[in-house]
Amino acid sequence: MIKKGFSLLEVGVALLILSIAVTAVFQFISSTTLSVLSIENRTYAREVANNRLALIQTLEPFAGQSQRFGESEFGGKNFFWSEEIIGTSEEFNQLNIYVGINKDSSIYQLSTFIEKK
Repeated sequence: MIKKGFSLLEVGVALLILSIAVTAVFQFISSTTLSVLSIENRTYAREVANNRLALIQTLEPFAGQSQRFGESEFGGKNFFWSEEIIGTSEEFNQLNIYVGINKDSSIYQLSTFIEKK
């Protein structure tokens, strides 16, 4: 007698292979989404740091203080920044700007030298 169709073992193996493939696709999608969010946050943090640098060089120069802290909104998100200025020579100061999603950790750091005025 000839039987047509699949045995229970064959169906079980096919379902196992399918479930492994679906799990791998979902893991790939979730890791890609997390990577995109991380890159977006770092890009926004870089822009916040560049904006702070432009403000320091024009409207908000350091006046007798070595550290400042604040908060900025960019891209619909709040970013916390801190700035520190370190005297390195008679002509230049080192400026470090740290930007993060929360006050305790930074996701971007901008270090540069600015001329003393």
